[in-house]
Amino acid sequence: MFITLGRLPDHPNAIARAGQLVGMAPSDAARMLAGAFPRILLRAAANPEALVAALAEEGFLAWATDPAQVPTDDHRIVGRGLTWTADGLLAQDAQGLVHACAFTTVRLIQRGTRTHISTEVEKTTTRKLDLGVALLSGGLIMTKKVTQTAERTTHAKEPFLLLQREDGAPDLMVYEHRMSYQCLGAEMGPATLANFGLLTAKLMALCPQAPLDDRVGRPGFVPGLPLLGVDPVDLGLHLVSEAQRRGC
Repeated sequence: MFITLGRLPDHPNAIARAGQLVGMAPSDAARMLAGAFPRILLRAAANPEALVAALAEEGFLAWATDPAQVPTDDHRIVGRGLTWTADGLLAQDAQGLVHACAFTTVRLIQRGTRTHISTEVEKTTTRKLDLGVALLSGGLIMTKKVTQTAERTTHAKEPFLLLQREDGAPDLMVYEHRMSYQCLGAEMGPATLANFGLLTAKLMALCPQAPLDDRVGRPGFVPGLPLLGVDPVDLGLHLVSEAQRRGC
């Protein structure tokens, strides 16, 4: 279980005190809590309930989470197309299944960017002059084949929207480049980024009760999270979701 802080008490030595409560040096606590909240204070706690209670007694907003509880896209509906209904939408996934979502069930919209990393191996073969081969062959063969291997790594960033629901149904993930924008009708344009912006604005207007939170897309928020064996973006989304539940 890891311990997250959503808010610090109004005290000048709050960070040092948080470190003291979990057995951490003030400098280490300051490093863990640097940046926008929520932040993870402790990667693994032996007695998480007691630590959360001790932090709460001194004014910290804290909670404990099992890393296995962090949702991924395997737990979400990854939308490929949307259809509007009288009071909600129908989301079609990659398998062609349709999932209904009422606008009133959306409690939070998160906006961010996921980086996709791909590696390609390229092999090139050329012929080069080889005097040794030429000598042995009596000049009949002057060159030899030389094969070179190189790896090329590509980082592609893709914006997304995550519609998080309060009715227990799976959340809806919308990626810029995987979505059909036919649902925009006459407003649909040729550029996916512009269409993604229009769709974002439309969903915000249709779900006025759901705040738009972009913390996972802010510089330093996700990179500043500790490694816990889960996807950092999914971890950030989960932290913000839990923080919003607690009013921060």
